[in-house]
Amino acid sequence: MSNWRLMMPTTEAYLLDKVLFELHHKPDDLAAYNQDKDQYLSRYKLTAEMKAKISGNDVAALYEAGVNPYLLRAHCIGVKIPEDVSLAALRSLMKEGDDKWLK
Repeated sequence: MSNWRLMMPTTEAYLLDKVLFELHHKPDDLAAYNQDKDQYLSRYKLTAEMKAKISGNDVAALYEAGVNPYLLRAHCIGVKIPEDVSLAALRSLMKEGDDKWLK
């Protein structure tokens, strides 16, 4: 089993992926999340830091934590994070020379 960063995803990456998958693939979960983020996230055994990454829509931190990029994209769309904002967060992680693929 692997994710985009590691051969074996960390427990954090797995749990974040699980939350984002269920949030955007189970009927009524997004409405429950939008109504009360803390209550919704309390369903899962997440650390305060992990909850903050999701509820704060910290795209860069979620990506760095190893969240599946497709689930991250679905989350951005589902909670209406503007595309320019999500892309700016991801671009902020780029190192010198990484932009050679964007030209």
